[in-house]
Amino acid sequence: MANNLGHLPKAEQLSETNLARLETWFDKAYQDDNLFRTLASDEMTLEMFLGWVGLMYGGSSGLDKQMIELCRIRMANVNECFH
Repeated sequence: MANNLGHLPKAEQLSETNLARLETWFDKAYQDDNLFRTLASDEMTLEMFLGWVGLMYGGSSGLDKQMIELCRIRMANVNECFH
């Protein structure tokens, strides 16, 4: 579902590990793979992002889930992102 929107290159080919991660992404996040493929163009960036997501949404961050969601919405709004 990747499209040409955005300013950064997207990963065309994904490793088996990242294909499995993408399936989890579809199940738990979005049916849109543009953000995932953009992050996957740099393995270290993808690792850091997925680690952050695991911390924030896994419940061990200590932050209230409603506060995390408000921050996510605000960041998306500031960056004109529909995610």
